[in-house]
Amino acid sequence: MTLNRWDPLRDLLNFQERMNRAMDSAFFEAISRPTPAWTPVVDVLETPEAYIFRADLPGVGKDRISIEVIGNRLIIRGERTPKAESGLTSYHRLERESGYFERSFGLPGDVDVERAEATYEDGVLQLVLPKSESELRPRSMTIVCLG
Repeated sequence: MTLNRWDPLRDLLNFQERMNRAMDSAFFEAISRPTPAWTPVVDVLETPEAYIFRADLPGVGKDRISIEVIGNRLIIRGERTPKAESGLTSYHRLERESGYFERSFGLPGDVDVERAEATYEDGVLQLVLPKSESELRPRSMTIVCLG
């Protein structure tokens, strides 16, 4: 049987190396995703059958919007590009923000992504995420009192 001496410095260096790798991967993942330049307003409603999201996205083309449901998370991403003004020399005021945006919402229950609907009209994106069958079933429990 071989005995190895405990070397606290070696353990500390191993720990430092693992932390450096973890920080590097987190840093590179963070810089690969752009930082949101603006935040659209979103209304969230719940009916007995579905969760409804309405996002104000004026000036954002349909082809510039991405919608994902990952697990119990809804992610809406996109980009509004500034409109090119021909012959314009300068702005006096520029209040409408442009650039990348991202909103993320936790879903309180399971949704049926296959039956989800999205409409985009007059700059308003509406998502209807139907609740899954397990969410729609009434839940009941029996409480037994002992004593």
